[in-house]
Amino acid sequence: MAELPVDVSQPPAQGNLFWAFSQAFYRLPDVAAACLALQDHRQVDVNLLLYCLWRGQRGETLTGDDLARLLPAVADWQHQVVRPLRTARRWLKTQSLLPEEREGGLRQALKQQELAAEKREQDILFACLPLPLADPARYPQGRQAAKTNCRAYLSILAAPASAQVARAGPDAAALALLLDRLFPDQR
Repeated sequence: MAELPVDVSQPPAQGNLFWAFSQAFYRLPDVAAACLALQDHRQVDVNLLLYCLWRGQRGETLTGDDLARLLPAVADWQHQVVRPLRTARRWLKTQSLLPEEREGGLRQALKQQELAAEKREQDILFACLPLPLADPARYPQGRQAAKTNCRAYLSILAAPASAQVARAGPDAAALALLLDRLFPDQR
């Protein structure tokens, strides 16, 4: 098995293993693009998607009850804080209302606020479910657990075709890329 992007058996200094995983994983080639494609095409909450992948990497399969606790725990935060910041940042990027140097600074400030809001959402997710002690013996089942977690999450989204995301089409390619990046030796 390839080296994991982060050591999931030891908590980082700040204590949120999930945030540490997300930062490392998101920097891998094409991961951000795949996550954003799913976000834009299927209204996937990237933080929930990353959570499904992270718990799967640890060999943990999320239950329907787990997902039923996770989604409402962050829904208002995502809707009231994260999305408006993202929308404003993206809108501003397409406008020419301010001189480039001032507009860029405002976009950068919004991006930092959006990142802080994303971290807060990940803190909520991290605290929402008990975290079993890491068991490296379970890591070999990680790819299947991560795939199962993502499919379960995608199947409960409101979009009618969401259940098919993990099985066919361009969104399936994005999910496959994420699994390949997370489990490079298990293709």
